[in-house]
Amino acid sequence: MNLEIRLPNVGMDRVEVIELLVKVGDYININQTLLVVEVGKAMVEVPSQISGTVQDIKVKVNDKITTNCLLMLVKANHDILTTNNNNMIKNYYIYASPIIRRLAYKLNINLKNIVGTGRNGRILRCDIDKFMQQINHKTSDVSESIVKQYSKYGNVKLIKLKHDKVSTIKQLSNSWKNIPHVTQFDEVDITNIEEFRKNYNNKLINQNIPIKITLLTIFIKIISVALQEFPYFNSVLIDNKELLLKKYINIGIVVATNTGLIVPVLHNVNNKNILTVSYELDTLLIKIRNNKLELSNTKGSNFTISNLGNNSSTTMFTPLVNFPEVAILGLSKARIMPIWNGNNFVPKLMLPLSLSYDHRVINGLDSVNFINFIKELVLDIRNLVT
Repeated sequence: MNLEIRLPNVGMDRVEVIELLVKVGDYININQTLLVVEVGKAMVEVPSQISGTVQDIKVKVNDKITTNCLLMLVKANHDILTTNNNNMIKNYYIYASPIIRRLAYKLNINLKNIVGTGRNGRILRCDIDKFMQQINHKTSDVSESIVKQYSKYGNVKLIKLKHDKVSTIKQLSNSWKNIPHVTQFDEVDITNIEEFRKNYNNKLINQNIPIKITLLTIFIKIISVALQEFPYFNSVLIDNKELLLKKYINIGIVVATNTGLIVPVLHNVNNKNILTVSYELDTLLIKIRNNKLELSNTKGSNFTISNLGNNSSTTMFTPLVNFPEVAILGLSKARIMPIWNGNNFVPKLMLPLSLSYDHRVINGLDSVNFINFIKELVLDIRNLVT
């Protein structure tokens, strides 16, 4: 049964939709922000009053909508709150100007933790300043104590981490705290695939096509095929009771920057060839280098790949699952190794693989089959290039 989510009273009867934060097929939680509307000169987040899967969205960006307007249809799970109890949900609306929201983002502040002193509870700059003073006071007390503890042995220096690095720390901590990790290690012969890749790129150069396929883009496409074969790897565990299987395939790629890790997302990879994937990945990397990556470029990932490539001599490592996903594939530096062919040793280019997974969802046999399927696809890459 689909339930309706309607626009409650947000302070004005007629408002404009500024941003949609979910799409059809997304699983949403209670209090998760669904969209942002402009109320006067303030941006107001509209949260969900139910948890479930979005079935249909009835509004779009720039729409002018009114109180009680139908926003979307959701197939709800057992955690249901009433959809018309404005008194219950009004505390989740945040009245703040775009300037205040940008400031909060820069300072890594959750505006829900701040009580606004402006009209209708609007958050003002003075509210931000007061909140930061309280946080800094508490942090300073802890920091001073720790600095004092270690400085008695010698000189120390306290460094304040940037927002991106703090966000990365929170995400990794959340992953380690919530997911029982298991990592399976293996390696695959990519001798032929590398030869094919180089030859294919030479053809692209001769045809004046400004695209180059890489080993990473090949594995992005391989994973998109593997996720269709093994749907449990493309899922979300809900309250340890239900498993949401995703029918779409979006692949996240871990990228290291000067300020921390970031995971841009390639959407609907299963519907694109390797050339398209290569072009879109290059576009995302250029955005990252120019600090122009959009929020939408980092949302909706189903499965993540962490590629150390030639940046490290590490043969194996344990990547952390990108919560709430259930698996991640790590690629290390390929190296020439002697492989026995039954008669003698021959040199082969071997690529180490590290598959970490949520053991609540995926068992050891699943992971073995998943890796073996990937290795089969590596030997049949020509079918993926078309």
